[in-house]
Order: sequence, then C-alpha cells, then structure tokens
Amino acid sequence: MNPSVRTPASLLLLALLATSPLHAQSVLRCVDEHGAVAFQDHPCMAGQIQREVVIEPAPAYQPSPEYDTPRPQPLRLVTRSTRRSAKTEPRSFECRAANGEVFFRHDRCPSSIRGARGTPSISVRASEVSRGEACRRIEHPARSGHERDDRVSTYERNLGRDPCRRF
Repeated sequence: MNPSVRTPASLLLLALLATSPLHAQSVLRCVDEHGAVAFQDHPCMAGQIQREVVIEPAPAYQPSPEYDTPRPQPLRLVTRSTRRSAKTEPRSFECRAANGEVFFRHDRCPSSIRGARGTPSISVRASEVSRGEACRRIEHPARSGHERDDRVSTYERNLGRDPCRRF
C-alpha cells in the first residue's frame, strides 16, 4: 500500500491526536557516582541513581487581566483657526499724541512723549487694538509717528521674540 495514501480511519485518528489535550510528560533524572546530573527520556545507565520527574503541561492560554489603569483619552484634532476671537487674541495699543502722531505699542502707551528740541512734552492717548491690526499698521510706516512704533530687532526676531510673528 502506498504510504502517501491515507485511509479515513487514519485521518480520523490523526485529527483526534491533534485535538486531544496534552498529558503530563515524564523525564528521568540520572545522577552518576560523581554527582553529575542528566535529564533524559530513556532509562539511566547501570550504577546511576534514577528518579522520575513529572513535567506538567503548560496552562491553557488566557488573556491578560484588565487592571484598573486609566484609559488614554482619545486624541483631539487641534486646528489653528485663521481667525482668532477678540477674547483670545493678544491686544496692542494705538497711541495718539496731541501733535497728531500715531504709533503702535504692544505694551501700554507712554503718558507723554518728548517733543522736538526746546518744546514741552506732548500728551498721549491710548486705545486698545487687536495685535494683528497693530502689526499690519507697523509694517506700513507711511504716517506721522511711525518712528515711535514698537519694532523688534533682527536679533529678537531670530530668537522668536517677535510679537507679530503669528500675524
């Protein structure tokens, strides 16, 4: 009979062996006269002490228990809005001098500015404007007072300290 051809009975026996639970296996522990220990599946040689060691099968698979760990929060998609609300946008100041000069500051306006040589100081009125508006107006210096604008040096800009960098 050709060994590659299997009968239905042998296939059934093979299926039963594959699905049957594993039983404990035994291994023999052999100790010789010098105290050397060997573990083997066949009987020990003459003159050795033989003892049977039973190895239990590995336990069936079980999923890991759920411990009381905080579940991670779902990630939120953060988008940068092109339009900021008036409450969250930083504020700047439009400073209007009594002589008609208009300049912009990101901090508060001075209460007065020095006039030309020999003239008294000039009072300044301040009004809040959005940071974006102040930055746009600082970039267009075609007005009286632009030399008093709150400008940032190249060094400060390279360090990331430019308040107009986002606008």
